[in-house]
Amino acid sequence: MREHRWETQASLRFDEVVRLCRRLEAARLPMRSVDRLGACYFEEFWVDRLDEITRLDPWPIEEITLIESDETWSGDFFVLAGQHHERYREHVTMEAYLSLSHPWRIPSHVRVVLHEREAMCWIGFRDTHGFIRVRVVPTEIVTPGEGEVDVRRDQWVSERADAFAVAIEALELPLFVDWSEGLPMVGSAEPGCRIAGSWPDAFGPCQFEYVVLDRYQLLVPAARLVERLGPRPAGLRTFLSGWSHEALAAFHQLQPASKLLYRGFVHARLADLSAIADAVAPRGRALTTLCEFRTLELLPQAHEAYAVVGAIGDREGFTLEIRLNRRPLPANQTSAWLEALLGVPVVYTPLGLY
Repeated sequence: MREHRWETQASLRFDEVVRLCRRLEAARLPMRSVDRLGACYFEEFWVDRLDEITRLDPWPIEEITLIESDETWSGDFFVLAGQHHERYREHVTMEAYLSLSHPWRIPSHVRVVLHEREAMCWIGFRDTHGFIRVRVVPTEIVTPGEGEVDVRRDQWVSERADAFAVAIEALELPLFVDWSEGLPMVGSAEPGCRIAGSWPDAFGPCQFEYVVLDRYQLLVPAARLVERLGPRPAGLRTFLSGWSHEALAAFHQLQPASKLLYRGFVHARLADLSAIADAVAPRGRALTTLCEFRTLELLPQAHEAYAVVGAIGDREGFTLEIRLNRRPLPANQTSAWLEALLGVPVVYTPLGLY
């Protein structure tokens, strides 16, 4: 999620992370104990071979996604998506799915100040349906009720509506941007049409997802969006979840030049986080949640916000991250409060596009 997010600036040893946890526990926050089992996530685990996932064998893998990455892709998106659809039909299982992502650019005639001009689209296949997902990314977060930023809220929402209107026009799907409820939503003239969206929310990523029963009918709209608005060459990623090793190898034959990385999560103790980070080195990261709390518990006179504190480890050490769905205090005061709470410097670092 593209929430308000801060990170500690200096690299920490694991024992320093534990000491910070104790400091927060002394502030009456419900911190995770070192020996408590829970989800420990890994990402950017780059590999040369599919079987390198065995590095994580000491822990039960609860979920895993293989990502094929090609940063200079310039092929025919319709052909590639069609090939993946055909291979999907050969290996389909109830739990497995795949999606292909491609960037697109909001045209220059559409004014965007509070959002990135580069956006993303996906076409995905599941056993019962297919979907197209379109996402735009805010450059900053304009949350309702944050005082001095309220006057920018209309611009923030309007930029999202304009960007999605452009994407819908390129897709040529029976969709439209609907303002009837006061906030823009993506609607459809088709009865029973399934559309999911998070883009009117206070944070993001802001996106809509159009779902149909016939996966094949989405190949042309997705390729049309890429052809009209997609850059060349582009960074293309294919996400494969829930597949056997044999199926993953078959899919990789469609993009043999792409690089491979894994992400997912294992069930492990917090004390194992360093070992997990070592297992996915040199480029991978291990992440876990340390606690969740309402800021009113510590700032009873401030705006209510929800916070998540997590640890991120790689071969260089650890950082702590703090995510808030809104600032409980004005911007500079929120950063100062977080530094006082943790006892170490922090820097504002929103998440990226993926």
